[in-house]
Amino acid sequence: MEQQLNVAVLFAQYRAVHGRHRGILVTRHGYSDFTVALSPDVPYGSTREQYAEERIDSKQDEQKTV
Repeated sequence: MEQQLNVAVLFAQYRAVHGRHRGILVTRHGYSDFTVALSPDVPYGSTREQYAEERIDSKQDEQKTV
């Protein structure tokens, strides 16, 4: 699993270099389930990790404040 994650992050880094406006967001959905994506919410050159529950909670907080 760790090797797959490392390959996914390396691929995202390669893609990010060409866009230079998005960072890498790694979201863990379970013990061995994750997604790696480029995100405009993460500064270029940075990698942020989060759990899927955190993302869900933050969206619920946003809905409460609107």
